[in-house]
Amino acid sequence: MYKLSYSQLGYRPGSQKLLSLVVDPEKSGELPGKIPFYVRNLFDRIPRENTHPKGWDGSFFNWPFDLTKGKLLPEQANIQYQGELVRQDTRWGTFWQGSFDAFQGSGQFQVETDYACSFPFLISDNLYDRLQYGYLNYLYCQRSGFMNPGLREATHLDDGKLDTTDEHINAVGGWYDAGDYRKWMFLTHPNMETLAQLMERGHPGLREKILSEIEWGNKFFHSMITAEGQVWEDLGGGTLKPGLDYDKDWWFENHPGCNCYESEEERSIRTNYNPSVQFMFVRIQAYLAKVLEGSASEKCLELARRAWEYGIKRGHDRRTLFVSEQLWAAINLKDVCPEAVDNTVIEALVRELISLQDSGDDGLYGYFMEKDESDGFRCIAMACEPVMALLRLVELNPAELKASVDAAKDSVRRYIDGFVLADAKSNSFSYPPYGVYVNPENKELQTFRDAGRGRFVRSFLHPLNSQQIAHGCGGVALHQAVVCAKAGNLMSETGWQDQAERIIQWTLGHNPQALCMHSGVGHRFPTPFSQYVLRLPDTLSVGHNGRPDDTPYVEESELIEWCTQEIWDIPHGYLAQAVLWV
Repeated sequence: MYKLSYSQLGYRPGSQKLLSLVVDPEKSGELPGKIPFYVRNLFDRIPRENTHPKGWDGSFFNWPFDLTKGKLLPEQANIQYQGELVRQDTRWGTFWQGSFDAFQGSGQFQVETDYACSFPFLISDNLYDRLQYGYLNYLYCQRSGFMNPGLREATHLDDGKLDTTDEHINAVGGWYDAGDYRKWMFLTHPNMETLAQLMERGHPGLREKILSEIEWGNKFFHSMITAEGQVWEDLGGGTLKPGLDYDKDWWFENHPGCNCYESEEERSIRTNYNPSVQFMFVRIQAYLAKVLEGSASEKCLELARRAWEYGIKRGHDRRTLFVSEQLWAAINLKDVCPEAVDNTVIEALVRELISLQDSGDDGLYGYFMEKDESDGFRCIAMACEPVMALLRLVELNPAELKASVDAAKDSVRRYIDGFVLADAKSNSFSYPPYGVYVNPENKELQTFRDAGRGRFVRSFLHPLNSQQIAHGCGGVALHQAVVCAKAGNLMSETGWQDQAERIIQWTLGHNPQALCMHSGVGHRFPTPFSQYVLRLPDTLSVGHNGRPDDTPYVEESELIEWCTQEIWDIPHGYLAQAVLWV
């Protein structure tokens, strides 16, 4: 009936500390407009009225039954901080919301109100180290071809065979994705970028684990490139369902692989050419060449150069995702091997990508479009790829590309201020937008909010779509958290970093369902979609999807419908990156 919604991992002493009371709509009229809340130490329970039997003075232990009955008596307790939750009537419903930012104590605490109490949470400077460790633990348990007692035997030791000739390729290793047995390149290769960032900015005590995972991942990724330099698309991804076309039906919201037909036990290597996979390989392996040493670094650079040369010769159709990946690849390769990429190539790609950014100033602005402005750029897995590519240039800040760096900074600023922060104001949890639409699908059946200039926006993926896919959007929100945290750090914008932390706190429990998406650090979680997922430690849910009216939804029953109960590498990696920059 009443639940406190908050970050179930906890807070850093100087961070925002957001808190909401979630109330059954039928009961919302019974509560006052303002509700006091109290922060107290763990075990320092606040006495309540009418709990002890008459005549009982409680000589040693407190009354240990029915602990939440009766109104609080805070004047009789050791209160660390007192605040107020204020009623908010929003498009997502009615909530009582407040914060205790001013409280900067460290330790274990609970929040109590007359109506609900939080579980224990931590306030600590090194709070987010646990998320770094959890990410590494999750990857270790997702290893393919590796025995994890209690989780799985060493399977798929014969990966894989080409879908063209049935030739066997020694492609053992890497990680499974999303609790299944497929080894998607476009979803598992980004783990290597997160690992590289952990090498540079993560806790030094995790370095040995990080290097171990990098080695295990590259055991697979280095086997997925031909002698000519083409990077294959995936292993175990299956073929298209009968009657479907690759270019038309394989892609959904810039997310390839949405209409698999073969069983995931079919260990075929899909040899289709995918430019996003091709250039992602370049930028990730070039990055690894920078953070690794010796022969490991040399091998990564050799393969990155080979893949770059093949991708340039092969070309692509200039869609926004492909341009973004090519620019990011060029920047990373130039950084580690200056002679491999000419500055004019990067300058041209920066101009091309920025030309795809909305240039208006009425309504939302600064988001990216598909070429010819046919639609807004939306992507379930890599929503911020355009701005992340530009932000990488800002981060490296090469003196010889100053004009391009300055243009990239302006682009990043427009994206965050005009799009992410602007639409986050549309709800009381500061949840960021999913994407912009030009010609919304099934507009009469689902809500598309006004984005200005005849365009539309949603906080969540439109569920009534021709592909019939309703996917959780945690990866989108957490990718935006990475952008806001990293850009805020590099460009000294604390307000952007605050937004990143609001998204992190949403993921860890401060949301309308009071559910923590991270199974290793919280108390209330979405129902896992299989017993295998239930056994995996430190998983991260795909997050909320949206009802047709664009309100957040997570299935909370015992029934399984995959779309919000799946786990996924993508948001997990983004969460691990975001906490490195806030």
